[in-house]
Parts: sequence; C-alpha cells; structure tokens
Amino acid sequence: MTIPQLPDENAGRARWLNIAATAWLLLVSILAVVSSVGLSRLSEQSQASAQDAHVQALNTRVAELEQQAAASKNQPKPVTQPDFEAAHKALDERLTQVEQAQAADAHTGDLQALQARMGDLEARMKRTAAPAAAPRRTAEPANPKVPEPPFNVVGVELRGGERFLSVAAPKASSVLDVWLLREGDAVGAWHLLAIEARAAVFRVDGQTQRLALP
Repeated sequence: MTIPQLPDENAGRARWLNIAATAWLLLVSILAVVSSVGLSRLSEQSQASAQDAHVQALNTRVAELEQQAAASKNQPKPVTQPDFEAAHKALDERLTQVEQAQAADAHTGDLQALQARMGDLEARMKRTAAPAAAPRRTAEPANPKVPEPPFNVVGVELRGGERFLSVAAPKASSVLDVWLLREGDAVGAWHLLAIEARAAVFRVDGQTQRLALP
C-alpha cells in the first residue's frame, strides 16, 4: 500500500504562494515608486509653470509702469495756486490801468465837448447881437433847437455786469477817441440819463433826447 506525499506537496504550494506574494508586493512597490516619481515631476512642472506665469506677469507690470513713467514726463507742469493767484492779480492790475486810461480819455473828451459848446454859444451871440438893437416885432416863441451831439453812438458794452454806452468823437481815428459812459456821466452838456433797449436817453439844455442805438 502506497502512502501519498501530502506534506511535501503542501510545502511546495506554500513556497509558490510566498514567491507569488513577494513578486506581487515587489510589483506594487515598483508601481508606487513610479507613481511617486511621476507625481513629483508633475508637481515640479506645475511649480515651474506657475513661476513662469508669475515672472511673465511681473514683466508685464514693469513694462506698464515704465510706460506710465514716460507718459508722466511728457505731461505739462501743473499750475500751482500761487502762480494762478499771481497771474490773476496781474490781470486785475492791467484791467484797472485800462479802465483808468479810458476814464482819462473820457475827461479829455468832455473838455473838448465843452470847448466846442462854448464856441457855438459865442457864434450864436455874435449872430444875435446886431438884430437885438433894432426894434422887432413880437413873435411867437419857437421851439428851441437841440444842438447836435458832439459824439457818435457806437453801441452798448457790458463790463463787470454793468452796461456802458460807447460813444466816439465825430472824426475818431483810434480807440483813444472812444469813450465809455455809465448812467450819470456827461459829454459836454449831454448828460446820460438811462440806457434803454434801443436808445440812449440824454438830458441837454433842459430837454430829454433819445439817441437810437445802432
């Protein structure tokens, strides 16, 4: 009777199982190492890409700042408050000088108008002196003749919110022959009472006269 060798077969099977398990563990270890190396390389590549993107963004920002600096150099210098106040003061002083010169010219025109008025009166007195000695008939009083104004109306100007009447000498040849009158001023016997929409109202020889505006 032959007895089977069961223990040896079991031992061989167990050895093969140990070899297979060892090989499986080795394969799993190799796969884990390969996966770890791949993940590490992938992480390094991601970090490198992120660094490249960050460097590129920094380069773009530096280029923008350089452009802004170049543009700021080309911009005009801003006006400071002291410079503005000094320019404004100089302009006011110049305007005051011009107004004073115009006022002086107006006074000169007044004197000339008075002289012309006196000449007219003297001529009238000479013309009426001879007939006054002879008897004359009583005549009906005639309306007094209004003398011609010793100026020409140029127009109306607005200065500082106030209206002025611009008049000129009959033979004006420059701006010095142009005068600005406000209500209450006078040129000779012609006193400016008001500046209306279409006429200037004067008082002369006790009469009110309206001169049309051009």
